[in-house]
Amino acid sequence: MFEFITNDDRGQVGIGTLIVFIAMVLVAAIAAGVLINTAGFLQSQAESTGEESTDLVSERIEVTSSVGIVSGDTSTLSEIRVTTTGAPGADDIDLTDTTIQAVGPGGQENLVFTDRAFDVSVPAGDNSITLQDPIPSDQETLQVGVSTITDSQIDQVRINNQAGSATTVDISNIDQGEINTIDVSSLSLSDSDTIEAQLYNSSTSTSISSSSTVDVTLAERTVTDATSDDTINLQDPIRADQTSVLVSVGTDSGTPGFTTNGSVVLTKNSGDTDEQKLVESNVGPEDELDIDVSSLNLEQGDSLEAELIASDGTTSVATASQNPVTIDSALDIASVENLNPGEFAVGSDGAFRSDPVLDDQNQYTILLNPSSGAFADEEAFGESDDATLDLVSPAGATTQIELTAPDLFSEQGEAVRL
Repeated sequence: MFEFITNDDRGQVGIGTLIVFIAMVLVAAIAAGVLINTAGFLQSQAESTGEESTDLVSERIEVTSSVGIVSGDTSTLSEIRVTTTGAPGADDIDLTDTTIQAVGPGGQENLVFTDRAFDVSVPAGDNSITLQDPIPSDQETLQVGVSTITDSQIDQVRINNQAGSATTVDISNIDQGEINTIDVSSLSLSDSDTIEAQLYNSSTSTSISSSSTVDVTLAERTVTDATSDDTINLQDPIRADQTSVLVSVGTDSGTPGFTTNGSVVLTKNSGDTDEQKLVESNVGPEDELDIDVSSLNLEQGDSLEAELIASDGTTSVATASQNPVTIDSALDIASVENLNPGEFAVGSDGAFRSDPVLDDQNQYTILLNPSSGAFADEEAFGESDDATLDLVSPAGATTQIELTAPDLFSEQGEAVRL
């Protein structure tokens, strides 16, 4: 009838029990926090790994063909051309951030993108220096070839602007027997400058050895603003490697008028029976136009004429005051044979691209110099030679190709499959 409670059945009570309970809760909370943090870290790492793995697949470069162009000696190549495209479904691949790891008769090297190649070489004799040619006015760096330095008086390389300014680099920071790149942004090059490279003695302010002088070439496209009624100005000069030209249109007098839909007509070699014309429509007053003229296929020696046509489509309002403009030679910065060791370019037909981006619709040709770096031993890459290229996209996806030249070439200019 009565229930007796013994010590064996008594619950734990009091401050000691509370302390133990709180301690257990804290330990559990800490453990839970560690588990949550670990789970979050693992999730983040898994997402990162997944994205990297996806990039390795989606940013893969595919090679559709590789050919070599036989040089004049018919036993070596003058160019190696590797045509690439993005893999199906690939994201855009910026070839300017792509690297190429090459292994060939000349050893191993990494190649990086360039959109300009200059005529410059390492001098054969000691204590000598050469300077790149040409020098475009928009260059902020110049390439110089420096031989082995044996003269103890030489302590600087000096880039001298004949206008009176100069920049110097200590000889200790120069790679002897190689082509060096020197920052000349402080010189503010213009097309009236003449540049010389010198091996210099700073203590006596004397030149020990000098390169040939090179005139700076205007690189920017410029057009004089047309400020009067019914006038038009055409870019001058125009080079053969330019695919667009600038045109400036003046104000509108109202008679015959081109207020909203006048036209600019560009005529190549006016008067020839096979002359070509290009019409840019919807031209208004005070417009500055950048007109694509790639369809005209301008070459050195051609002439280009500009005319402003009124809104009626037939009445000539004005012709450019400097008509016609004779097309100058292309700026010689797109020669594959001038690519230095460690460089590759992208382009075709004597032109280098400055912003090639691969996708599954476009393809570009990678250009390699077979007479430099990893491709050349005692002579340029040629008959029976082989090389391996690893094309590494910005995401790290690697495509490997083997280049193997035929045992025998036939004639100069022949394209041989590698």
